[in-house]
Amino acid sequence: MNLNKKGITSVELLVCFIIISTIVVSMYNLILNYRNREQIEEINNEVISYSNNLQEIIQSDLVMGHLVNVTSVSDDGYSATFAFDNPNSYTTTLEIDPDRGVISYGKSGEIIDYEIPSIADLMLSPESSIEYLPATNGYVKITIILTHPNFEDETYSFMINCPVNYVY
Repeated sequence: MNLNKKGITSVELLVCFIIISTIVVSMYNLILNYRNREQIEEINNEVISYSNNLQEIIQSDLVMGHLVNVTSVSDDGYSATFAFDNPNSYTTTLEIDPDRGVISYGKSGEIIDYEIPSIADLMLSPESSIEYLPATNGYVKITIILTHPNFEDETYSFMINCPVNYVY
């Protein structure tokens, strides 16, 4: 009896299935790694955008408004009142609230809450602070620290520094 030897044996079929399965699983892991990296980059981009916007608002006000005095700096370093003389005399208030995850800033009666981006595990660190170093050439130092497990060293921080009553 002559057998037709043009077909595939079950062993060959099983080997092909195992090879294809191995390739599919490795591709799936590769795709998951890329997806995780993409999510981390999205978090970083959103936090950087938030910090840039907040820095621009506060820094431009401190410099353009000509900061002449810092008053009412709280003992915990979470709030302060700033006095300006350009173009008209006015005051603004800055408050850091790590419990709510909000930074509030604005002129009296026009204070705006800048909530940190709503990302899981992103928190406003209690180590954030406002420091006023009074002197003839004093300055204010605002440190904002955000924490997230995906950040390098688990923190992202930025500072806003401005001289007080600087004459140019």
